[in-house]
Amino acid sequence: MKTMSIGVVLEKLHVEFPEVTVSKIRFLEAEGLITPQRTSSGYRRFTQADVDRLHFILKTQRDDYLPLKVIREQLDAMDSGAVTPLRRGDAATLVSPEAFKAPVATRLTDSDVAEQSGVDQKLVATLISSGVIVPDSSGFFTNDDVAIVSAAEKLSAFGFDARHLRQLRNTASRQADLIERAAIPTARSGKNGRELADEMTQEMMALVVSMHANMVKSVLRQGRN
Repeated sequence: MKTMSIGVVLEKLHVEFPEVTVSKIRFLEAEGLITPQRTSSGYRRFTQADVDRLHFILKTQRDDYLPLKVIREQLDAMDSGAVTPLRRGDAATLVSPEAFKAPVATRLTDSDVAEQSGVDQKLVATLISSGVIVPDSSGFFTNDDVAIVSAAEKLSAFGFDARHLRQLRNTASRQADLIERAAIPTARSGKNGRELADEMTQEMMALVVSMHANMVKSVLRQGRN
């Protein structure tokens, strides 16, 4: 079976995950999510199945905000045959139906955001001026902003306007600030601090989103009693 070095694996992953590092791959190995082969000299050798597995892990973390514990459970289910195992090219489709769409750029103009979310550019302009979506320092937007605009357009049918959406943005900003501050000590803790902090951030995001959804349901239920 053909194998490849960690450097080649990194090149393959950088096409979609430019931020991934060698230490990140080593961290995932240390956590038991991947098990590359080892040569007699101790060098890691990866198969295409290992690359597909890494792709699934990274995409699930990025797109679904799932903690490693949940991703490990999904991988264990694949390994046991409880769900369809990974095959080359399948990793992207296991995440969500959206993965069937052609990859899109992550440096988007406001016109790109309007086109990809299928809304009028006036709505995008309103959301920008209201601070619901915020461009980066270079004036570009991301796929997350496309998702926000798409949801905003759907919520408008229920009477949500820019003022309501701004309140949601403020709540998200406060939650993000809490998560970032909680991760700072880990990020500064040592050699793998940044990777550990990234994993911790992913897990906290998943927990906060889940808790927020349950809190909203709880408040709505109490209000009806």
